[in-house]
Amino acid sequence: MAWTTLQLEILQTTSRVSSVFSLLGASFIIITFCTSTSFHKPINRLAFFAAFGNILTNVATITSRKGIEHGNQSALCRIQATFIQWFMPADALFCLAMALNVYLTVFKKYTTKRLRGLEFTYILVCYGLPAIPAITFLFIKNREGVYIYGSAILWCWISAEWQFLRIAGFYGPVWIILGVTIVIYILAGRVIFRLRGSLRNFARRSAPAPPVKDTWSTQRDSLSRAMSPDPTPRPNAANNPLPSYTVVIESGPRPSAANNRVPRNSAVEANTAAWAYCRCAMLFFLALLITWLPSSVNRIYQFIYPDSTHFGLNFAAALVLPCQGFWNGLIYIVTTLPACKEFCRNLWEHIRRPFDRLSAWRKSRRSLSSKANSMNSL
Repeated sequence: MAWTTLQLEILQTTSRVSSVFSLLGASFIIITFCTSTSFHKPINRLAFFAAFGNILTNVATITSRKGIEHGNQSALCRIQATFIQWFMPADALFCLAMALNVYLTVFKKYTTKRLRGLEFTYILVCYGLPAIPAITFLFIKNREGVYIYGSAILWCWISAEWQFLRIAGFYGPVWIILGVTIVIYILAGRVIFRLRGSLRNFARRSAPAPPVKDTWSTQRDSLSRAMSPDPTPRPNAANNPLPSYTVVIESGPRPSAANNRVPRNSAVEANTAAWAYCRCAMLFFLALLITWLPSSVNRIYQFIYPDSTHFGLNFAAALVLPCQGFWNGLIYIVTTLPACKEFCRNLWEHIRRPFDRLSAWRKSRRSLSSKANSMNSL
């Protein structure tokens, strides 16, 4: 199928617009993370590290078809293809790292300090692993002398002559990563909502309850570490005016009115933590699905029908693939909404301050002018 000039311009414009939105999302993550500690949740720290890869991906996607126009063996084309092969799957690996953080806090009781200790490993794996094929592909060519990197309609990437590598070296590994990510969220979600249901049932009872293990307290605190900024040290039992949740439910006698507040507060925390997890997991799932499903269908279609192309599928790929930074930014905002509101208020105050000073200066000038006119009239 021969592409018309209009179709190619539409694809190029679409990829560039999507790249701009992604750059805005990634830039917001970097700026807010560097200016306020309120954004330093473990899950957002990984989004911060992934944002640099999102920006480098968009450096390639915003170039769009310029690499192809310069020639398949041009430096621009080869750099563009390397960046796409390197940093686009790195985003999926960072999503897996975020899911692993949730798994480790829920099942292995990892503290924030231990999660931070894993960050260097995450960065090394997420950026180092995709670098191996991305750089290796620069030097491989077939018997006809055709290198792996070349025209891929939307931009320079794995050329049509190496069609099988698009699945084996890119989309296949990405979908394995996404599958593991989704499984982790499902396993963690089952534990969280099971414990949430048990706690809510207990909170509704007015009669004495049999002893209940403190599993929920541990799981709740673990999840809070994954979903909240670095926690402050918890008070000692001697300084804590209220007994712990475990003491209340294992004490045997009917809880007093004062102690009744504890299971209710724990139930509220359960609902809050469960909703925070559910919201985050759903957003990650939708973002991954939206980003990779249309483009994967497009590549599978081209693999099955190598002599045919589909404008609609290529348009969908140009729309969603460059948007990784946008989706990461959206999830980042949702999981830190109070901090984002505070950041926007502070930013608005800084922007408004010079105008307030100018307005005050003008009022002062008008007041002085009015007094001078009054003195002159006398």
